[in-house]
Amino acid sequence: MAVRASARDRVAFAPAWLAALPALVLVCLFSVYPVLIMVANSLGWGRPPADGGPTLEHYLRAFGSTAVLDALINSALIAGGAVLVILVVAVPVVLHQADDDRKGRGSGTTDALLTLPIALPGIIIGFFAIVLTGRTGLFGLAWDGFSGLAYTFSGLLIAYMYFCLPRILGPLRGAAATLDSALTESARTLGASRARVFATVTLPLLLPAIIETGGTALAVALGGYGTVATLSEGVRLLPLNVANELTTGYRLAASSTLAVVLAAMAVLALVLGRALSALVRRAVAS
Repeated sequence: MAVRASARDRVAFAPAWLAALPALVLVCLFSVYPVLIMVANSLGWGRPPADGGPTLEHYLRAFGSTAVLDALINSALIAGGAVLVILVVAVPVVLHQADDDRKGRGSGTTDALLTLPIALPGIIIGFFAIVLTGRTGLFGLAWDGFSGLAYTFSGLLIAYMYFCLPRILGPLRGAAATLDSALTESARTLGASRARVFATVTLPLLLPAIIETGGTALAVALGGYGTVATLSEGVRLLPLNVANELTTGYRLAASSTLAVVLAAMAVLALVLGRALSALVRRAVAS
């Protein structure tokens, strides 16, 4: 009987593993292989005319460049700042949405408006910023202080906040929907204020999802190209430098080097987000 059960388990497991095989092949083709080629190019091992690698010359040149370092810092500050602001804004929103869903009074129109940016390319979001806060934008016509704001650090930060909004609201809303409302109701029954319930019950339970969602959104925002390409008059971000190196003189090794740095930043954001989320989840559970 044990032998028959084991055989049945193997038969049941095989189709599930085979079902994942196409996705694994796709990931290898579109992720692993291109990354290996990109790293090889950055080390001077590309196809002729390559730079006779292995060499770290392109990395040393990149990190020794003021323009590259400024773009790297700007990318981290704008992407990180946008994610942090939207996380603060999103928490009360998703808690309210989850409460409305439990009571059957959710609004489809509100949901559509809040998730709209995820359907828009970055270049369209940049266009929206120009229409509103460009030199002849709607807000600029009302007050000169808004004129040209789209091309400044603050303007890019606002545009990236709009870009990040649905990428944070969606996952956090799913996490908020899984919270046990009985816990908060019990705390309220025992006399705790709404602020104390939020700080001692709701936030600790939601914090792992906040951290992981923030890491994922940061990784996506770091690689966003369309918005900064549209608003690139003043502030430079790293994705723009990657594209410029490739399109201006076809400097493949230099472009690959910056792409590796950008990819490493995004992967680091993902890994740290998930690792910290797991640590906080274990701490809350214990």
